[in-house]
Amino acid sequence: MAQIGFTDTHLVVTLTGARRIFGRWRPLAVPLRRVTGARIDPAAARALPGARWGVATSVPGIVHLGSFRNRAGRAFWDVADPDRAVVIELTGTKYDRLVLEVSDPEGVLAELGERLDLLRRGEGRAAR
Repeated sequence: MAQIGFTDTHLVVTLTGARRIFGRWRPLAVPLRRVTGARIDPAAARALPGARWGVATSVPGIVHLGSFRNRAGRAFWDVADPDRAVVIELTGTKYDRLVLEVSDPEGVLAELGERLDLLRRGEGRAAR
């Protein structure tokens, strides 16, 4: 499962447990200004992620973990339970989307929405 945190300017994804070993051991930081959208999307998380790109594991019905490429672009996946997955759309980064299983999808979307609103309004340090 992925843990999503925030700094003033970045969304930070950290994998936990064995997924950290097999997927990505360092946190993935994405500038908030590169986030173009986010949604809870179990159907997208149930789809096959595409061809492996770099280190990746895909066992349909069990887990999709790592970097994948398909017609829609490059994506980073960490999903075992699609019902708890969020899809975060990106632009101008290594990945075009993040497909992540999180413990509280609604909470992640709410926090991300607040951070993006702050960034757009230029309040605080988020505008830097």
